[in-house]
Amino acid sequence: MIGKRTVSALVLASFLGLQPGIAPAYAENAMNYRFLSANDADALPKAGGTLGLNVGPGEQITSGGMTFRLLRVNSVKAGAAGAQAGFRKGDQIVSVDGRVFPTVPAFADYVGSVAPGRQIAVDFLPAGGGPQDAQRLTATLGGPSAGGAAPAVATAPPAAQPGDAAPAEGGTLSTGTKVAIGAAAVALFGCYKLGCFNRFKRQPAAVR
Repeated sequence: MIGKRTVSALVLASFLGLQPGIAPAYAENAMNYRFLSANDADALPKAGGTLGLNVGPGEQITSGGMTFRLLRVNSVKAGAAGAQAGFRKGDQIVSVDGRVFPTVPAFADYVGSVAPGRQIAVDFLPAGGGPQDAQRLTATLGGPSAGGAAPAVATAPPAAQPGDAAPAEGGTLSTGTKVAIGAAAVALFGCYKLGCFNRFKRQPAAVR
């Protein structure tokens, strides 16, 4: 039986509290993400993995010639792999297995290239959260329904469905465990939001 999911707090003090005289940390691709082009994604095998998420394009990030998008979760299908993993409406997916994507179809192609029952690691910004809340979640993919093939993710505008964003805790499709992904993510996403993606600048800690 899978226990209740846990969320580890992301500690910022050690990173943001840089001592005088220490050069600012470089934030360019601090997480060592790899870019998966639309053409390469389209050429991936079709293995049938699904998440059961309705995803749309989010904000665009550019660094060192690498341009990719965050992917906003519009809705979560009840009982599907994404719900079991703990995704919620408004989450922004950053990467899957260290790969970032230029488009929603490229993301869907990658998810669909992984076989049902296999695990993927997803870095994301929780709904309503900032870069200090960035987390990594491990999800086990579902497969096509008995009625036939299903897309890895849905990309059409979502229909309003009350309660569609409420995930089940635990479950059989995922560990349901979220962990903080470290100060490097704060450098990466905090800096991009401040318009200084290639170089981190000290900022006062936000009052929460």
